[in-house]
Amino acid sequence: MERPCLSRRHALLLPASAAGLGGLAACAPEDQGFGTAEPLRAEEGSIPLADVPENASTLVNFGGQQPFVLLVRGTGEDVSAYSGYCTHNGCALRQEETELDCPCHGSRFDATSGEVLVGPATRHLPSVEIVVEGDQIRRAS
Repeated sequence: MERPCLSRRHALLLPASAAGLGGLAACAPEDQGFGTAEPLRAEEGSIPLADVPENASTLVNFGGQQPFVLLVRGTGEDVSAYSGYCTHNGCALRQEETELDCPCHGSRFDATSGEVLVGPATRHLPSVEIVVEGDQIRRAS
C-alpha cells in the first residue's frame, strides 16, 4: 500500500492559501464593516439634522476622503463627529447600539465619545469638523 505524501512545495503553499482566503473573506464587498448598521448617505454633501436622532449616534457617508463619519447628537443642534475608522488598523467600524465595533481585530469604541473600550486600539477616534447650518449638517471644508 502506497502512503500519501505531501511534498514540501504543497506544504509551503497551505499557509499562504489560507491567509489569502482569510484576507478575501475580511474584505468582502457586500460588507463594508458596518454589518446591519447601514450608514446614512449624504447625497448633496450634507444631511438633514432631523435624520440624526437626538441623544443618539449615526454613521454617515459624506463621500470623498474618509467618507464614514460618526455623528453624535445631543439635543437640538448639539452635534459632534468622529472618524468612522478604527485607530488600530484603519478598518471601517460597525455600529452596535452604543458601541462601535471593529470587525478586523475586535476593538470597541464608545459611540458617544469615541473613547476606546476594548483594544487592541489604544487611541480614541479622532474628531471630524462638521458644520450645522440651519437644518443641515455637512463636513467643514
